[in-house]
Amino acid sequence: MRKRGEKDHPSPVLAHDHVRDLLVERNGEVGAAGGAIGGAAGGGVPGSRGGASGGRTGGRLGARLFTRVTGLSRSLAVPCTDDAVARARDVAAPLLDEAALPRRDVASPLVLVGMVGAGAMGMNSAVVQLVWHPGRLDVTAHALEGIIDQRTASGAIDKLEEALTPFLRTG
Repeated sequence: MRKRGEKDHPSPVLAHDHVRDLLVERNGEVGAAGGAIGGAAGGGVPGSRGGASGGRTGGRLGARLFTRVTGLSRSLAVPCTDDAVARARDVAAPLLDEAALPRRDVASPLVLVGMVGAGAMGMNSAVVQLVWHPGRLDVTAHALEGIIDQRTASGAIDKLEEALTPFLRTG
């Protein structure tokens, strides 16, 4: 379902609904962590368990009802080398096993899907999809945004670009 103001941005690897589900689940995990801390402070171990359960449910529900998915793409002049791929995997914690990803054509030797924390203390999560082509890397990031746009997708791509700066080809 498309919400008002949602930016139509194609997802190169995963279906749009799959990207949204990944982001909603991540929001639930963050809610569970916060709920567990608050519940433990008020009720010990039982409070921690209850707080985690309530926080997870609230995080998922809030993400589904009050956010939209935004996306952004950028091409980087990064060749597909073992060192560059290892650095990208360090920054974008892999979400899916490469064998589980949809098949790509022969011109795309490598596809990675991961999660990047952007924003203050990396609290905003973005799903990044990296597709290497001969001589370049196409990075697409999608994130959940509420009423006030945090530009999380842009921040995630900036974080990847900064980490891959030593591998950028110039000229």
